[in-house]
Amino acid sequence: MKKAITISLIFISIILSGCNSINLSDAEFTNVTPAEIKMDNITYLLTDEVLTTNEVEDQIGKVTQIQVLVSYSEDQNPFKNPSKIFKVKDRSVEKAIAIQVNDKLYLANIDESF
Repeated sequence: MKKAITISLIFISIILSGCNSINLSDAEFTNVTPAEIKMDNITYLLTDEVLTTNEVEDQIGKVTQIQVLVSYSEDQNPFKNPSKIFKVKDRSVEKAIAIQVNDKLYLANIDESF
């Protein structure tokens, strides 16, 4: 009886953990000026516009690769720790995203030159 309960609990845990998983897109961050973010075959350019947490929605991606093309000293690096990517409220992901860099949320707009 204990074995059946244990197996049932393991099975339920597996099912529930699968229901809570969020599929986030991987993004590449390039530290040029303006910084580039490539996600889902779209290139965005980072702006200096800081957004509040009320201006963004769910996390939609994460930076998994950083291309370092410009060398900065540790205390002068404006692009330290790019991490999470969010949907901007009332904007299409095909037009703009928000990216967390150095504990601030910055607006990034689609690069129209592509």
